[in-house]
Amino acid sequence: MNMSHKSVVSILILTLFSCTFIQPGNTARILAIETFAGKSHWNFMSAVLRALTDNGHNVTVFTPFVEGNRVNYTEIDMSSMFKMKIAMDVVEMRQLFDDQFTPASFMLKLGRHSCDVLTKNDQLNDILANKLETDFDAIIFEPGIISGCLTYLGASSTLPVIHTSPVPINTYTERITYGDVHNPATVSTMLFKSAVPKTFVQRLTNTLVFLYISTIIRFQEFLLQVIESKPYDLSIVTPPSLVFTNTHFISDKARPTPSNVVSVGGIHLKPPKKIPQDILDFIEDSPNGVILFTFGSTIAVNSLPRNIVTAFKEAIAQLPQRVLLKYEGEMEDKPKNVMTKKWLPQRDILVHKNVKLFVSHGGISGLYEAVDAGVPVLGFPLFGDQHRNIDNLVESGMAISMELFSVTRDTFLKNVLDLVNNDKYMHNAKVASKIFKDRPMSQEKSVVYWTEYVIRHKGAEHLKSQALNLTWYQYFLLDVIALVILFICIVVLIVFKFLKFIRKIYTKIYSSYTKLKSD
Repeated sequence: MNMSHKSVVSILILTLFSCTFIQPGNTARILAIETFAGKSHWNFMSAVLRALTDNGHNVTVFTPFVEGNRVNYTEIDMSSMFKMKIAMDVVEMRQLFDDQFTPASFMLKLGRHSCDVLTKNDQLNDILANKLETDFDAIIFEPGIISGCLTYLGASSTLPVIHTSPVPINTYTERITYGDVHNPATVSTMLFKSAVPKTFVQRLTNTLVFLYISTIIRFQEFLLQVIESKPYDLSIVTPPSLVFTNTHFISDKARPTPSNVVSVGGIHLKPPKKIPQDILDFIEDSPNGVILFTFGSTIAVNSLPRNIVTAFKEAIAQLPQRVLLKYEGEMEDKPKNVMTKKWLPQRDILVHKNVKLFVSHGGISGLYEAVDAGVPVLGFPLFGDQHRNIDNLVESGMAISMELFSVTRDTFLKNVLDLVNNDKYMHNAKVASKIFKDRPMSQEKSVVYWTEYVIRHKGAEHLKSQALNLTWYQYFLLDVIALVILFICIVVLIVFKFLKFIRKIYTKIYSSYTKLKSD
């Protein structure tokens, strides 16, 4: 009887083990490739990958940001091949991104540089050429926001291709990857400085910027493919089975998206950890609260012009709040109410109840942390999607946007005091936080479900937009418009001919009548 009981238990354990681990498709093998050496980009990609590994899937990733192997997770170091985009000079970045046209060309070249770097990696080339189909079930990579050259990574495979998009909107690669192009009358392009185009002038500007940059980018890419032809230029673009975007409608206005685009904005948010003791003491010993001031990992605050740093210091010295400032060097004449650190645990600090305001450059990762924590934002957008990001929070009533290079002590002080003392900003921030957290399932569960879904359904072709099957002139209905115009022209011509015929008949009748009358 005892042996029988043990046998039953053994059988149950084996059955459970079999159901959990042996069923085909339960554990996926995923190849991931980080194509851009930007920390915020990697934060999004790594969060997507962590969601998969935490649910039992095996991930092999090529990355310039090495964090160490763990269960189900194997890294291949690419840090020596990529130049890291961290702690950059703010003046140089501003000069580069001062208009909406220069950065587009810069990012096009940056995308092709990434393609060059990846094609020189023998280990990756071996996997793509010989092992992708046999050793993996899906491939994940960031396709870039300007150039489509990175799509070569999944071009020779029948595996499901999954894209990660760390910025809220791509604009210039959407047609070849998603199939659809956003309407510039309602959706701001990536480099547009407003959340949405509202006025006629804004709609006109947004449309012209979209058309101009799209044309220039395609033309420049064509020239590069002709003049500096590379092997990846010959690859056929493989539209993704799935796209994970770093979006949420509280920080990015609602817009039409294809069925295979899944919003997982804020997936990088981790459970708060204990704040280092010296920082925690500084926060909790602040009777009037604390302001967190950081421009993220990409920009070095100590690279700001002296007059701007002076304006910040003079204004901060007048505040009743204490200020935690991410500052890369030693600050001269540091105000007594300021603590500077080269690195701050931003997420952990923002959720502390004593934090009253977040001063930020508008990077989407940091803004999601502020929205999640329900903290008002004073934004100094610098480049890329940051203007749109900040303006969306302004639209939500929880932020104020300022121009960094024209800031003065008085304007900065006024806006800080307004955000801290006016209850409407904190109230709106708490409302935004509630909306942000109210989801049918967590971002992690969304990543796992949809990844498994496209693997189960062999790429899930049924999710892809029909627009991918159309040529550009068919997609924009130019053939239909041409036919309509031709039809109108034919009708006008027929009417014209008919009127001409009527006029001719009338002239003959009138001439005959006039002649008879004269006789």
